[in-house]
Formats: sequence, structure tokens, C-alpha cells
Amino acid sequence: MFGSAVGRALERRASIEALEAVMLQSGETIELETRHHFAHGTYTRELHIPAGVVLTGKVHRHSCINILAQGTIVVTDGGVEREISAPYTFVSGAGAKKAGFALTDVVWINVHPWDGEPDLEQIEQQVISHEESPCLGSQQQ
Repeated sequence: MFGSAVGRALERRASIEALEAVMLQSGETIELETRHHFAHGTYTRELHIPAGVVLTGKVHRHSCINILAQGTIVVTDGGVEREISAPYTFVSGAGAKKAGFALTDVVWINVHPWDGEPDLEQIEQQVISHEESPCLGSQQQ
């Protein structure tokens, strides 16, 4: 039973990595507006995603809170696909890899535990798994 669950998880991850490869080959990646917030014991990353953007997320080393603060987006982990609309909050586990398609302008927020200095390079090293591809976004016509 466990072996088949692991196999399905690897297949889901592979499908998102295949999407990333296509996005990189297209050469049409875009920079998304990102805001960073720090409060006692937390680092919060606020990502603004325009309607029509397809994107893949970074892989977090630990579970984190995800908040869809604005808009509607289709999200998948490579297996289950669901359309969610703000306001919507959920927890994703460590190692989760997601892809999405913004149906409207979206504000997506991740909340991570962080007691260090507000140094984005240091946070990136500690919070993000570097064995995976970076966060990518591309505008769809």
C-alpha cells in the first residue's frame, strides 16, 4: 500500500516538473510582484498573480499556511485539481509542489515560522528546498 502511494506522489511531482520544463522552454517567464512581511516569529510572503498566469511553486522544507486572500485560482499538486476562491486558507505539508492557473487576479500568501533576521537570502536557504525547481510563472494568451 505504502509503495503505491509513494509512486503516485512521484508521478504527481513529475507532472508538475514537466510543466515547468515546458514553461522554461517557452522563454515566456514573467516576474510576479512579491511583498515580504516580518512579524514576531514569522515570515510572510505575499505573491500577486495576474489573471491568466500559469505558475509553479517552490518546494518548502516545512509545512506552511497558504492563504488565498484575493481572486480565484485552479491549483493542483499534480493529482487533485481544485478551483478555489478567496477567502481560502489551508496547510500544505513539507515537500509539497503545486501548480496553478489564475482565473482572476490573485493574492496568494504563505506564512512560515521564522525567528531570524529579515534577510531574504537566508530565508530562501532555510525555508526552500533547493533540490527542486524555482517558482515559475508565465502569461497565457
